Amino acid sequence: MNKKLIAIAALLPCLALVGCVTTGSARSPSFTTVAPAKPTPTPSSAAVPAADGIVDTVYIQVFPSRTFKSKHGCRCTLPDSNQELFPAGTPVVFMKLTMTGEWKPSQGNQTYQIVTGTTLKGTQFDGRPEPAVLDTADGPPAAKAAGLPWLPTGLFGSKTDWTVPNDKERSFAAAWYLPTGVDRLLLTVDVPSEGQPLHLIVPLPNAAANASGE
Repeated sequence: MNKKLIAIAALLPCLALVGCVTTGSARSPSFTTVAPAKPTPTPSSAAVPAADGIVDTVYIQVFPSRTFKSKHGCRCTLPDSNQELFPAGTPVVFMKLTMTGEWKPSQGNQTYQIVTGTTLKGTQFDGRPEPAVLDTADGPPAAKAAGLPWLPTGLFGSKTDWTVPNDKERSFAAAWYLPTGVDRLLLTVDVPSEGQPLHLIVPLPNAAANASGE
C-alpha cells in the first residue's frame, strides 16, 4: 500500500475525535476557571449593637464607639463638695444611638413613628447612684467629626414634630464622662409616645472599661 495512503488512513480516526493531539506529548483536558465571588462589603449599619430593645413602635440600637480624654471638665460637683467631679483629662465614652420606626397592624398605613421630645434622662452607670453626666463640651465636636448629630435634639433640629420612618434608622451621638471602676451603662431612652421609657444595659467596650479603672 502506498505509504501516503497508509498515513492518511491512520490519521482519519484521530480527526473524528474532538481534541485529538497529533504532535507533541499528551495534554490534560482543559477546564474553564471560575474566579471566586468577591464577598459583599458589610455596611457599618449591619454591625451588632451592644444593646437594643423596643417598647412599642420605636426600635433602639446602641453602638459603643471610641473612648477619648476630655479636654474640658464638667464644671460639676457632688453635693457639699467644691471638687470638680470630672476634671479635664477624664475618660469619655462616645456612643452612637439609632431609632427605627416599627409598624404595627393597628396603625393602618402609617409610614412613620412619632418620637417628639425623646431624652436620655435617667441614664446612669451601673453601681453609681448619681445620673451619668453628658460631656457637652467635647461631645458635640466628637459627634460632628463622626458625621452624627449630637443628641436627638440635634437630629431633629428646630422641628416641632420629631418622626422616624418605618424600617429606616435615624442616628445620633451621645458621650458621657466615665466614673472610676464602671463597666456598664444603664441607658434610659424616653420616647414620650411609647408610653414608658426603654431601659437598656449597655456593656462598655474594653477600652472604656479599662480607661475608667485608671
